[in-house]
Amino acid sequence: MDTTDIDLIRGLVRAGSLSEASALLNQSQPTLSRKLSRLEDRLGAQLFHRSPKGLLPTDIAAYILSKAKPIDHQLREIERHVELTTQLDTGILNLGVGPIIEQILLPSVLSKFIETTGNAALSIATEDPETLMKMFKASELDLVVGPFSAQAIDDNEVTALPMVRDKLIAVARPEHPIFELQDLDETTLSQFCVAAPKSRGSATRVGSRLLPRPKIYSDNYDLLKKTTLRSDVLCTAPRSVFKDEIARGELREVNIAIQVTWESALIIRSETMLAPLARHLVQIFEDACREAAAYL
Repeated sequence: MDTTDIDLIRGLVRAGSLSEASALLNQSQPTLSRKLSRLEDRLGAQLFHRSPKGLLPTDIAAYILSKAKPIDHQLREIERHVELTTQLDTGILNLGVGPIIEQILLPSVLSKFIETTGNAALSIATEDPETLMKMFKASELDLVVGPFSAQAIDDNEVTALPMVRDKLIAVARPEHPIFELQDLDETTLSQFCVAAPKSRGSATRVGSRLLPRPKIYSDNYDLLKKTTLRSDVLCTAPRSVFKDEIARGELREVNIAIQVTWESALIIRSETMLAPLARHLVQIFEDACREAAAYL
């Protein structure tokens, strides 16, 4: 079998009939019928049930398509590598970022990218970590930067570079009643509402105690900050997310020892790193991380 055989099976499954597949695959109906018959003879298996209502895939056809998905991803990866290698300064990079990276690194990265590249373009997807990795594995993204551990990436074909590492803190507006209290024990903390990112789970450890279960979950940090500024909630996130608001006195850190460290990494295929444009973007991210570290 080759990729044209897989395309034939996939097209017939999508169309449901030879007549519909003829338009979809831009081939005549007799041609498709002959190709299908020859393929079934070569495999020694029936791929479709013929009926007056059309074609229904057999279990064999379904099996072939399920096994073809990794092949599709590999072909896309090859095509993408060639594109990146040949397009140089006029290419398009597909970047995936997590919500915190979007807040603390992306503005400076985009500014530098605009200043230092000619006609190159950047397509950005902001998603949760699981979605980012699925898109990356499907070769829909050239590189991803998010809440990953570089040390946990065990793939010889992938390069993982540590990015921002930051301590998780809790903040509140300066007028919050929590700042009038002397002892912040578990009972006292349970009186307040907490806003937190979805990825932090149902509770965040504070030494040997627990913060209350968050009342608001969101990976939209602009929303979390606005909610914290306008209400008596405690918001937890990496310190760098709040650095500007803390510097302006709009938010204040709550004196709670949260024993959690947030870390992130840039993940890119080793082959993609060979492309000048991709390598340049990685360098911009590394420079932005060094600048961000000065504020941590």
